[in-house]
Amino acid sequence: MAFLDESLFKNLFYHHYDRIYTGFYKKTNSLEVAQDLTQITFMKLWTYRDQFSQDISHEKQIFRKAKLVLIDWLRKEANQRKLIAEIQQNLPLAFTTSTSDLKEELNLAIDKLPPARKKVFIMAYLEGYSHKEIAEELNISVKTVDAHVLKSLQQLRKLLALTSLLFFIFNK
Repeated sequence: MAFLDESLFKNLFYHHYDRIYTGFYKKTNSLEVAQDLTQITFMKLWTYRDQFSQDISHEKQIFRKAKLVLIDWLRKEANQRKLIAEIQQNLPLAFTTSTSDLKEELNLAIDKLPPARKKVFIMAYLEGYSHKEIAEELNISVKTVDAHVLKSLQQLRKLLALTSLLFFIFNK
């Protein structure tokens, strides 16, 4: 039987929080990211409390959940780096910017996408979902997902190329 009540959850939280946080910090070298991932781990543990098993050690279940959260985060980071590298290849050579500036520009450009296209793009590139998973989640065909991804990449390239061109012109 799966059972995780509020009392047990609090006990697990206070007993394992520091170890989970430290583990994330060692893997990410970021206090903020470690804190976020730790919170996500415990939120997911609570959200999926009906799947919590008394037959498997509590510690094992918590650390398994933390491992999955870390894998999701690493996948998201890899997708963001891939996207940034792709966009940087399409920027004019005279335009150079820091990665944090490019991330900010990218986030602004993503916000300009139409809602459905933005949702598909975020799920594919930032959350690491496959096109099939997105199609199932949103009740659309895989071809529609492909079209949204293609159009969003085209739109982002145009928006970011225009931004870089304007930056180059006004900062000459």
